[in-house]
Amino acid sequence: MAPVEWADAGEPDPSDAELWEALYSYAPKVIELAKSYDISILMLQPLNQFEGWAKGTRRAEWSRAKAEKWLPLCAKLGVEQIQVGSNDHLPADFEDSKVAEDLRWLAELGAAQKPPVKIAYESWSFGNRIKSWEHTWKLVQEGNHPNLGLCLDTAHFPFGAGYGWDVLAPKMWSEADFQAMLGRLRAVPADKIFYVELADVVPVTKALGKGSRFDEWRAKANSPRGDTFVWATCGRCLPEVGSDAGRGGEKGAARVAEALKAILDAGFDGPLMFEPFESLSMESGDDVPTAYANAGAKSRQLLIEAVKKL
Repeated sequence: MAPVEWADAGEPDPSDAELWEALYSYAPKVIELAKSYDISILMLQPLNQFEGWAKGTRRAEWSRAKAEKWLPLCAKLGVEQIQVGSNDHLPADFEDSKVAEDLRWLAELGAAQKPPVKIAYESWSFGNRIKSWEHTWKLVQEGNHPNLGLCLDTAHFPFGAGYGWDVLAPKMWSEADFQAMLGRLRAVPADKIFYVELADVVPVTKALGKGSRFDEWRAKANSPRGDTFVWATCGRCLPEVGSDAGRGGEKGAARVAEALKAILDAGFDGPLMFEPFESLSMESGDDVPTAYANAGAKSRQLLIEAVKKL
């Protein structure tokens, strides 16, 4: 058994054959449940902190053993692709070449499933090692496998290494840096963008720890993942609608419509999804799901209109 901190949300260890067989046997029931609501399962995210561990270490071997259990389950569920977020627990001496090797191995494993499962690699901007989509794109190219591509998340773009926002300053990106990033997005081959996550980010008007709206959450959470994680988790609102399903009075500043237009200009025509995260104080109520569903529909329409105007 692996240390408990390696696993996500109490998932079974790769060595627990009985539990994995139970999961495999239950997959048809999950598919039937999804069909009863006229939906299919596009994506799962089961392999956090997967890549880049030094060869021969117990963590590297455990990560691959875990993937060998999850990929068949994804295939049984009809999952089209899995998202692999860039490992934000890597040691300082990690090597890009090992990350690319692991991604290539995972892409090959996904391609061998029936049906195949694509591997979509996403940059997590709060990581200390791989924190920009440009870096993940470099690694995808080095991995060099047709079953390996990108997940692009517009909420991580503002925090890109070297040109992004600084939540402790406060500092936002310059116009020149933003336009240069859009140019790099347009240059990515469309067939290497597997899917896109859409969310905006509220602007850094007051520095974190110096009167920002997320200071209390930061103090209580005391997250080891750092200050960018706090902002990216607490302030990720719906594009064109703003915080608290449009009721919070603050719009995002990540310029999502322009980023999406650049991705579409690259030729992308694949899946799009919303992925908001917010830290809010609210009363519990039956209207919360409806409010966010309606806000999502409004965001979709406003985003379409905004992109058309560009």
